[in-house]
Amino acid sequence: MLTKIISPYKGLSKEIWFLALTTLINRAGAMVIPFLSLYLTKYLGFTLGQVGWIMTFYGFGSVIGVYFGGKLTDKIGYYKVMYVSLILTGIAFLALQYIYSFYALCVGVFLLTIVADAFRPAIWVALADYSKEENRTRSVTLIRLAINLGFL
Repeated sequence: MLTKIISPYKGLSKEIWFLALTTLINRAGAMVIPFLSLYLTKYLGFTLGQVGWIMTFYGFGSVIGVYFGGKLTDKIGYYKVMYVSLILTGIAFLALQYIYSFYALCVGVFLLTIVADAFRPAIWVALADYSKEENRTRSVTLIRLAINLGFL
């Protein structure tokens, strides 16, 4: 079965495969977010309304993170943005476990998402650099597959 999934992507550069692996890891970390609502209600005792606000800050952070990630990618390059985003996202996830108050969680989730989603525009710019024109569609498809698999 794995060969059926991988065979359409044969011939892509090793850089594209590395980008896909990096994207898979990045999105696997984001899988924590859907379970955050369970943690917040069951273990920290937040109401569903409060959890809704925390998730709203997740959405706001995502929009702002993609915007600033694009600006930073234009300014300093995709490699630096991806590298810093991955490192800071890991640190932010570790720090988030020590936050227990509602307002601090709103800010923490907001900042975490800004840093994590700054990765997104950088990955697409890197893909344009590392992919040949004739492989562009397959390269994009592999990255999208990595995004979706990472969130399973």
